[in-house]
Amino acid sequence: MPENVSMGRQLAHAYANRGKILFHTAIRFVLAGVVVLAGIRGNPLKGGPVNFLAGLLAACIALAALAWVFFPLIHCRDCLDFYETGITIGKRFWTLETLGNISFMDVRSNFSMFERTYMCTEARRFNVTYIKDAKKNYNRAYFNEI
Repeated sequence: MPENVSMGRQLAHAYANRGKILFHTAIRFVLAGVVVLAGIRGNPLKGGPVNFLAGLLAACIALAALAWVFFPLIHCRDCLDFYETGITIGKRFWTLETLGNISFMDVRSNFSMFERTYMCTEARRFNVTYIKDAKKNYNRAYFNEI
């Protein structure tokens, strides 16, 4: 944050929704477990991989699956702080003038079971899916309504 910008007093704070993060991780874990069990049931293990490249490919697929399963955990430290002159998203301060008009958008993809929530501004679109009550705290901070 630049030293010449005063943040003013804090109006509201929105933190990570740990319940939602753990729920999404658990659903992904169960889904991956079902796929692995179906694969093992359909193709019983008969020893090691046929060659090195087959083992390497299996290891890469397993590593990608683990990254997909535990991806929501990186959002455990997400937070939004609403101040009189701007918003702190993560550790970066954005002034209200820089952000411009702010709106919230819920998006449901064809390839996802869950909705994503974005805070759309003129500067960029912020993913606030895993932040608890982001829109409610925004309205409480700047419009004194819920």
